[in-house]
Amino acid sequence: MLAEASRVHVGDTEASVLTLVQRYGGFRRTPEPLLPKEQWIDKEEFDYQQNRLTDYNYEISVNPFGIAGPGRFAQVKRAVIAAVPTPLRPALGMRDWGTAVELSIRGNRVRAVSAMALFAGSSKWFGHSWGLAEGMPHYGMPARAYLIGAAILSMGKGGGEMIENYLTPEASQEQVEAAHQFNTGCLTSIKGCNGLCDVAPHALQYLAQHPDADWNIIPPKCPSAR
Repeated sequence: MLAEASRVHVGDTEASVLTLVQRYGGFRRTPEPLLPKEQWIDKEEFDYQQNRLTDYNYEISVNPFGIAGPGRFAQVKRAVIAAVPTPLRPALGMRDWGTAVELSIRGNRVRAVSAMALFAGSSKWFGHSWGLAEGMPHYGMPARAYLIGAAILSMGKGGGEMIENYLTPEASQEQVEAAHQFNTGCLTSIKGCNGLCDVAPHALQYLAQHPDADWNIIPPKCPSAR
């Protein structure tokens, strides 16, 4: 699903992405309207977000247990998983993870596409995300083709950290590959990944070589990125 989403471009027709949405049981959701402009402290940010509004979004997700949907079978699987002690789950092929893709549509064209993967690591949760749009998600961000950031995760059973990648259509092939690639072994490893260096070595190596791609991240010292 993530690989298919990475081949979607800004400006693609809505019809061209419907197969992807249908294959993974996606659904359409209308985004919440913005608060009135007078309630915004930063009026320029309001204008920026107003221009980014979409008609609707398609949301799709995949997880290893197929427990997103309702029904008796899903309830049984949840109970089975909950009964297994957390430290034993990876050894039984039950490492917890989830992936999601959002396709934003405006005027029957793709306005933006984003993807995210969350997974339990050896000691805490980790995540990897990327988003492609005409501009950066906030007005105050540098107008660059590619930026790399980080965020704190607040999960139901503990916190963690996530690396974030922001792209525009002007990004080079090198930047696109750095943004999309992450260590998928984090989803299946018995030991589990430990730190952002394990999660996203390509993006952090790019950041070490191009410090101007930094956005709200304190880069860890990765052996491969020195």
